[in-house]
Amino acid sequence: MIITIASSYGLELAIQQTITDVESDLKISSINNTNNSLDPIRLEADMLENIRNIQSVNKIHPIINKPCIISINNNIEGLILKGVDSLYKTTLIQQSIRDGRYMQSENEILISEKQARKLSLQTGDECILYFLSKKKNVKKRKFMISGIYSMKNEKFNEFYAFTKKESIQKINQWGNLDVSNYEIELYDASEQKDVEQKINSNLTYDLVAQSITSRFPGIFNWINLFKKNMILIIIVMCLICLINMTNTLLILVLERLKMIGTLKSYGCSNYSILKIFLYSSFKISSKGIALGNIVGLTLCLIQQHTHIITLNPKSYFVNHLPIYLDLNFLILINIIIFIVIQISIIIPYYVIKNVSPANILKIK
Repeated sequence: MIITIASSYGLELAIQQTITDVESDLKISSINNTNNSLDPIRLEADMLENIRNIQSVNKIHPIINKPCIISINNNIEGLILKGVDSLYKTTLIQQSIRDGRYMQSENEILISEKQARKLSLQTGDECILYFLSKKKNVKKRKFMISGIYSMKNEKFNEFYAFTKKESIQKINQWGNLDVSNYEIELYDASEQKDVEQKINSNLTYDLVAQSITSRFPGIFNWINLFKKNMILIIIVMCLICLINMTNTLLILVLERLKMIGTLKSYGCSNYSILKIFLYSSFKISSKGIALGNIVGLTLCLIQQHTHIITLNPKSYFVNHLPIYLDLNFLILINIIIFIVIQISIIIPYYVIKNVSPANILKIK
């Protein structure tokens, strides 16, 4: 149960965080398009201030996404160039850089390790990027590879590259305030729906704010299956525990029928005899619970620090099975197991209750 809860909850949090890292909690975009429109949007200063004043809003980042084709030595690859400002998740991006440095000037890009391998590119190399203009003309610009990054999200690694938003604004011939969308980071991701409604009430008719769960419903519905599987496994484990402990206590009772008959002949009540078996049950269960906690926590800590069990990042967005140990869950599961074990005394109690001293003495 400990392993089930720690791995299910860990995987759920890891996938959510991986998606949030590259997409943010909320996104404001044109109602006609969600990502890569050739038409810009713009939020006036007073509207931005109203959004910033909404409780739980942490940061607002202007973003420009532009599809392009990267070409080097006759190698061609399609990607989406993500133009960001100097404050956009700098810590996350800096930690993800495997070679080179963060963009310091215009016409510099960060590409992923996957893209670098496909195109045989290295830090410091120059490449040509081809863009489609609004008039269906092809524009080309020379960019320098300032660094190579690797995110946990494989889809992002495959399709996205970073650059300064000013570079794309010049290519698009946009103003300084024109962007494709705004990404919003929250202090508390659990308040996405509430904040989404408040932001939409401040936006004009042609703009819409969408939470990350609204933009990727399939992924988050899949994540919710983890909880259902976890609950199902816990229920099955509790039933197995109940059956095993009931059988164990029945054996203890049947082995001591003569003792029960003798105690009853001396005037002991059913409850007094039951307390003897409750003590035996507690002794057995406490050892089992303690051993289960030691084994479960040890295996979880080993996985947490060594990442022995690996996953396919294309399917699970992470390259290993993440473990999250929550003290409240651990306490709750131990309490549930203890209660289930105490319930297991019910059937043996009826056996004790129906034991007749006269019949036992006859058998003797």
